[in-house]
Amino acid sequence: MDSNIILGCENLTKRFESTLALHKVTAGVRKGEILGLVGENGAGKSTLVKVLAGELRPDSGSIVFRGKTVRWESSNEALREGIGMVHQRPLLVPEMTGLQNLFLGKEYARRGLLDEVAATEASRRLIEKYPMYPDMDLTKTPKEMSAGEKEILAILRVLSYDPEVLILDEPTASLPRQETATLIEMIKKLNVERGVSIIFISHKLEEAFGLCDRIMVLRNGKYVGDLMREEFKRERVIRLMIEEDISLFYPPKTEEVGPVTLEVTNLRAPGVNNVSLEAHAGEIVGMYGLIGAGMSEVLESVFGLNRITGGSIKLKGEELCLPSVSVMKRKKVYLIPSDRHQLSLFRNFNVMENMTIAHLASLLPETIIDSAKEHKLATNQANKMTVKCSSVSQAISELSGGNQQKLVVARWLMEDVDILMVDDPTVGIDIGAKRDIYLLLRELTRMGKTVILISSEISEILGMSDRIYCMKHGRITGVLTGDQMTQENVLRHIL
Repeated sequence: MDSNIILGCENLTKRFESTLALHKVTAGVRKGEILGLVGENGAGKSTLVKVLAGELRPDSGSIVFRGKTVRWESSNEALREGIGMVHQRPLLVPEMTGLQNLFLGKEYARRGLLDEVAATEASRRLIEKYPMYPDMDLTKTPKEMSAGEKEILAILRVLSYDPEVLILDEPTASLPRQETATLIEMIKKLNVERGVSIIFISHKLEEAFGLCDRIMVLRNGKYVGDLMREEFKRERVIRLMIEEDISLFYPPKTEEVGPVTLEVTNLRAPGVNNVSLEAHAGEIVGMYGLIGAGMSEVLESVFGLNRITGGSIKLKGEELCLPSVSVMKRKKVYLIPSDRHQLSLFRNFNVMENMTIAHLASLLPETIIDSAKEHKLATNQANKMTVKCSSVSQAISELSGGNQQKLVVARWLMEDVDILMVDDPTVGIDIGAKRDIYLLLRELTRMGKTVILISSEISEILGMSDRIYCMKHGRITGVLTGDQMTQENVLRHIL
């Protein structure tokens, strides 16, 4: 193994019953390096880092740390030795304050009682040492914090152990763009100024390209290659991940469109300034802009979630006097919001309940819900939409991010839809699940349906859209079609 590798493994194999999660993987992160780890869901990324961090034990193979073979008894032992890991969903106690979470497991005590003064002083020194968020309010509980604050709190907790290696499992998956940019800068500083080696798992390839020194690809539990910074190309990485031609990644676009199905004229609402747009049957209309540009507000206003103060909305030529969610549902217009965890999924419901919740009155109109009928409807839809689950009785929390997102799409396609509005539908999911959703959206247009797509990824907007509306400060700044749809033209209109 390379003498510069600070943490790595040789011929690592791990099984979960009949599933081979890792097969003879040899890899590692070098001293002072930011290593990107990418692959589809099920590729073995999380399993690999959990083994390296002591959360799982390998079936065979070895772990090498600082040039010596080690065998971790627990993640706490690995953490004390200098390997810290932050999970995709920070492991925080919701009812405790940020300060209590920060030193959970190594509390400051005096005469048998918690010493809050000492803990507060220690937190001040820690934040001063790692100025990731100097104004962080540690009196708040995680329930009161933003997604970015919770992520930073979890990272600070690990950094309190002064790790030599920091493993970050999709740290930006649930963050808005501004908090993502802030966190990325913090990771860079941590690496450059403190020399911490970092393993960074992400489904966002552009993000990994901008941050990492090297990218390693796993596929089906096997190491398939790595690329240095000068070799980074989206097409090449995706080819390694899925072993298919990138030209097949986005489905073919619409050649002919039908009549106008949605016409918005001079729409005014909170965050929306005189927006006019139209969408046709059989096309995907893309909307793109910087965070806060107003794309989400437009769709929310059309769907009846925001109070409209001016302008008009027509569906198939019929003007709507007062759009509302109930009216839009009757008109077969649906909205899938961006934050699936906060706005779409019911955490305590299983797959079936999450899927049928929006259609109980129409699909199951009986006074008492027919459980057998509900189970059959949900099972058929899960199979049709390739939602991978052991059964529709499985807890929603046990599904991967990609399958959770496919479930949300499946929910709104249980009944006929004419216009589907989707806000960042592939955020935080793997390449394979993205491709499945792309195929679903394009299949809708082949059936003559209308799709309006917001995305935070410019490559996705360019690859999926038949037309693109660019936005800035709540206004439409350009409409691009055909050969006009280039990254340069999009950026020119939104910056």
